[in-house]
Amino acid sequence: MKKRLFNNVGYKLLAIVFAILLWLVVVNITDYTITVKIEDIPVEQQNTDVLEELDQIYDVVKGDTVDIYVKGRRSVVSNLSANNFYAYADLSQMSITNSVQINVVPRNKNIEDEINIEYVDNIMQLSLEDKVTEQFPVKILTDGEPADKYAIGESYATPNIITIEGPKSAIEKVTDAVVEVSVDNAKANLTATGNIILLDAYGEQIKNDKLVMSQTEADVNINVYPVKTIDVVVDIKGTPADGYGVSEIVYQPQTVDIAGDDEVINNVKSVEINDISVSGLEESLQTTVNLNDYIPDGVVVAQTNPEIAITVDIEKLTSKKINITGSDITFTGKKSNYNYEIESTDNIIVEVSGLENIISELDVDAISPKVDCSDLSLGSHNVDIEFVEKDGVKYSVTGVVTVVVSSKEE
Repeated sequence: MKKRLFNNVGYKLLAIVFAILLWLVVVNITDYTITVKIEDIPVEQQNTDVLEELDQIYDVVKGDTVDIYVKGRRSVVSNLSANNFYAYADLSQMSITNSVQINVVPRNKNIEDEINIEYVDNIMQLSLEDKVTEQFPVKILTDGEPADKYAIGESYATPNIITIEGPKSAIEKVTDAVVEVSVDNAKANLTATGNIILLDAYGEQIKNDKLVMSQTEADVNINVYPVKTIDVVVDIKGTPADGYGVSEIVYQPQTVDIAGDDEVINNVKSVEINDISVSGLEESLQTTVNLNDYIPDGVVVAQTNPEIAITVDIEKLTSKKINITGSDITFTGKKSNYNYEIESTDNIIVEVSGLENIISELDVDAISPKVDCSDLSLGSHNVDIEFVEKDGVKYSVTGVVTVVVSSKEE
């Protein structure tokens, strides 16, 4: 048996070697070396506090992900993905060009010696900015409309100011910090809590994870008031330049909706604008005023535009002369036991001056000349003539009117 076992031992050893070689050939054929590309491996930034200590904020311009080529046996490499690798960039090693080298290692240390990693581009490029802090008031943005005959009054946010920290360029884009609250069909005061959002100059929301707000929510209180419609009254003060007068005052709107607590607005009958001055003017005046400046405390203008447009037309004065006879003059204040008659009305001329549209329509009947006899005693009296008062019209009389008073008994 022993002799048979060791018989032809050389051939047997040769067969074993051949079998091993054959196995190696088969293994290399079925598990050959391959190279695969693995893309978009997220890169973690390490030691970011180094930049924060310098009051600087960074942004990744290039290199927030990395692509690699992995070479190794097919059985090891073929099933690998981005999840099997860890990529990092140590910001404490940043160069003077603001670039940092990216390193990639397999998460499974057991395959580290079985693969070879080559980078497509392993440089992370950063941009650096100064970190700034700025305060913004929290504004309330309402959505929808309250119920009919109701309006939005004062509104309050808590906090009413927030602090925003971030890159200077990002902070400069922030125009408003707002909380949006629905007031649709509201008939009573509202309370709500909402997220604070940042808006740019175009009203678009700013989304930037580099901006840090001191608070992200605000509590909101909104007063909802009943509405009342009142008249707008405009009065002017002062006098235009000599020879000029006010012909018309035009303003729009002539009514305004106000809102407030019932006990407050019930006492408000109108809003009066009485500080429009025309002193010394020779030309028409156009101006706008904000009605909120003329309403009582606790009342708000319940319309989108609280302004009123006012036009004061100023025209040059004109004049004309009207002749008067004795028969044109009537007596007032007569005593029953006296007789009254005009003795003379020679050369009685009335010069009327005022605005063209008024003066053009005046005649003897329109100015209605009168003499007040209530204080006249018996005898002959030179008297003043009275005329009908008309807006802006001045009268100047040339000549003398003599009235003779006699007793009826005589």
